[in-house]
Amino acid sequence: VVVALIWKWILQNQNGVLNSLLVALGGEKIAFLVEPNWSLFWVIMVGVWAQMGFYTLILLAGLQAIPADLYEASSIDGASPWNSFRYVTLPLLTPTMTVVLVLSLIRAVQVFDTVYVLTNGGPGSATLFIVQFIFNTAFNLRDFGLAAGASLILAIALLVLTLAQLRLRRATDES
Repeated sequence: VVVALIWKWILQNQNGVLNSLLVALGGEKIAFLVEPNWSLFWVIMVGVWAQMGFYTLILLAGLQAIPADLYEASSIDGASPWNSFRYVTLPLLTPTMTVVLVLSLIRAVQVFDTVYVLTNGGPGSATLFIVQFIFNTAFNLRDFGLAAGASLILAIALLVLTLAQLRLRRATDES
């Protein structure tokens, strides 16, 4: 929520930091969170920016878990840096990348806080994601049955996508 609030301040229509910079450089103000084309872009960018550090940390931990002996052995065998990456780093980092992919998929589908703070699903329904729809249906429209059904469908879809990713990873591990 804090990240979304900071970005909302940066992207404000009238006094936002980005619009002030654009005007200082001779450009015109842009309603980043009001225009449908811009609002979806910025919701995605804020989400990526907010989670990038976490995923980078996980990937760094995965890289540090790869034994240095394997790189030494590959260089003794005459492997180029590209081949070292392709045949040592990438296969050993695949489980970590799968975890990052599953976590990022779940986060992307369940994004709520960023959308709620930045645009509240608007303008129109340009940034209305499934979790925002569930929230609006349950708490604004008071249709708890439809919200519960949509939540169940979301949970099943996430389960199916996660299982598909894990099976894909197992298939690549076996080959």
